[in-house]
Amino acid sequence: MSRITRERLVGLLVGVGSIGVLLTSWLVVSEVFIEPTCPPLLGIPACHFVLAGYALATIGAWISEEKVGGVLFYTGAGAVVLIGIYFSFCQLQGTAQCPTFEALPMCYVSLLAGATMVAVDVVRRRLPTS
Repeated sequence: MSRITRERLVGLLVGVGSIGVLLTSWLVVSEVFIEPTCPPLLGIPACHFVLAGYALATIGAWISEEKVGGVLFYTGAGAVVLIGIYFSFCQLQGTAQCPTFEALPMCYVSLLAGATMVAVDVVRRRLPTS
């Protein structure tokens, strides 16, 4: 019987974060070399901030047992969630156009991924250490 451990949850966090880094990197490359695809945030394409958020969250999850890991994780995951909330609201209002994948706005996906990462980390922190 498999049981949920802190280590497995760290693996899940690093996996989700890594997928976020890969997919958002694709958006950044598209933004820089092909055509503008991301709505602006403070005059900079939002996907740049989201990429930095996923990278910080992934690194923070990886070094989770150190205090700096928690700071990096929550800074990155928090940024992904907040940007996701903002642009999901803007997408619904029609004031911003998020890049889409198979007609699904990626701001919704980032919001869900970031919120999932935070929820998994809260569960991880409540588990006893091995």
